[in-house]
Amino acid sequence: MNRPSGRPRCFLNVAMSLDGKIASSARELPTFPSQADRRAMDRIRARADAVLIGAGTLRAADYPLRVRSAALRRLRVASGKPAQPLNIVLSSTLRVPLDGRFFLDSEARRLVVTTTRAPARKREAAGLRSEVLVWKGAKIDLRRLVRELYRRGIRNLLLEGGGATNFEFFRLGLVDEIYMTLCPVVIGGASSPTPVDGAGFSPRDFLRFSPIRVKRVGGELFLHYRRS
Repeated sequence: MNRPSGRPRCFLNVAMSLDGKIASSARELPTFPSQADRRAMDRIRARADAVLIGAGTLRAADYPLRVRSAALRRLRVASGKPAQPLNIVLSSTLRVPLDGRFFLDSEARRLVVTTTRAPARKREAAGLRSEVLVWKGAKIDLRRLVRELYRRGIRNLLLEGGGATNFEFFRLGLVDEIYMTLCPVVIGGASSPTPVDGAGFSPRDFLRFSPIRVKRVGGELFLHYRRS
């Protein structure tokens, strides 16, 4: 697949239940994926120059976005990359745990993308532990953001949610590949989050992806799709 011009290749990774949920309505850290899924997630993260999440994901699961395998970290360093990908969080108001594990981690560099809606004191606090990129106005311009990331050398951008953030990337036509683990559980709940939430698409605007690979490991299916 040709690399998109002027922006990183964006690929999404998500583990999903049989009924299309990524967590319960309480939005706690999901525990249903297997060790095989966690190893696959590590390999996908190791491909990325940066891993991006939205504020809701950080509030639900406050942890750094690390490559855990020492072997994969060594391969990254041998190829001229940092041991850990850049960690990016999007938050227009900075309603995120600025004293949590994500911000206290010393292994990965962080980029906080926010707006002038965020209180100045929060922007200053985030700046003590991260680089902060501030957008004027109320909303982060994702098209401009991916071009800026490309200018900074980010060629492969991994999206790890949540559903609202993923939807905006899909809406703008920025998602090139999907890695999905289909897990043998049913979660239920009308308010339980899905991989892509947001306003949704009308039938004429449904996005099409082509299957590249399907692999079964235990009770899980590992799926890989590319934009048609």
